Amino acid sequence: MIIDTLRFGQLEVSDDQVFNFPMGILGFSSSKSFVIIDLESQKPFKWMQCIEDPSTAFVLADPLLFYPDYCAVVRRSDLNALGEINEQDLVLSVILTVTDRKEDMSANLCAPLIFNLVNRRGMQYVLNDRKYPIRYRIFQNDTEIGQPTVVAAKGESRALSLR
Repeated sequence: MIIDTLRFGQLEVSDDQVFNFPMGILGFSSSKSFVIIDLESQKPFKWMQCIEDPSTAFVLADPLLFYPDYCAVVRRSDLNALGEINEQDLVLSVILTVTDRKEDMSANLCAPLIFNLVNRRGMQYVLNDRKYPIRYRIFQNDTEIGQPTVVAAKGESRALSLR
């Protein structure tokens, strides 16, 4: 299918590239279908482009890139929107707020996105403990974004822990 986007023009995407967010994204409840755009020139960031609305796109990142101790603790029972899940098939990302000033860029660590890579479903999960802020400045004290620190027991990232 061909989709129109404000930032990238027309893109050709296949159905197997689309992630369905049955509950939408906070503030964008009518936006349910998204495609991930991974531009080499913008790594380690990715774009999540809405299929229904050409002007809606989010910048995503792995929170371990700038917050090495990040770990969202999520109850399995809260992930029904993702369908049948295996922890190793889940990927967690956070939405960034991008500004003209690098030092003002922030990440929403309180409401990460969880993707099920097998059935292409996603959801935004609001953490209850408020341990992580909604606006975490990712370039604190002139720190640079590095490679994610992945400590794996079975290949999964530390950024997500299911209970």
